[in-house]
Amino acid sequence: MTKVKEFLSKIQSDNINRKIHNLIIIGLIGVALILAGSFFFDNSDEEEPQLQESFSEISKDMDYEKKIKLELEEILGAIEGVGKVDVMITIANESEAEIAYSTTESQNVTQEKDNQGGQRITDQKNLTETAVMVNENGGNTPFVTRENRPEIKGVMVVAQGAHNPDIKYRLDQAVQTALDLPSYKVVIYARKN
Repeated sequence: MTKVKEFLSKIQSDNINRKIHNLIIIGLIGVALILAGSFFFDNSDEEEPQLQESFSEISKDMDYEKKIKLELEEILGAIEGVGKVDVMITIANESEAEIAYSTTESQNVTQEKDNQGGQRITDQKNLTETAVMVNENGGNTPFVTRENRPEIKGVMVVAQGAHNPDIKYRLDQAVQTALDLPSYKVVIYARKN
């Protein structure tokens, strides 16, 4: 701070133009405000972890969908006479995780009698549920007891050999069996030449 005072007194003693003097002072004040603002206000977004969680959920569902799609394309393409296969899967909902909870229950019964012979009984029950947390990768995350995969709404298969009704039937049966889907959720189309 003393260096700044010495610098300002030197500027005044050298008879520098008054406008330059004011500009330098305004500039120093501006720099001080910027430094103070960055010191007192944290610019990190609190939404960033939430965004990362939602992106990881989306990516988890996309990975599941992509995995099923690739596995189906590979296995269906291995059927004799099928040829090149493309698969499209439609998912109905997102994956859901069931979290373990620690439950604490307490009960408090109070009996009161007044001077006139009346009696009042108060029964109060408290139930507290707390998510069970586990230490994972240096942070606490909820303990997942079960994870439900997304529901597959439908599957569309486009295959070279689907011109042949026998191959089309085998493809339909293979998809229904592999994904445990009813026939109305599976469509098979022949690939154009």
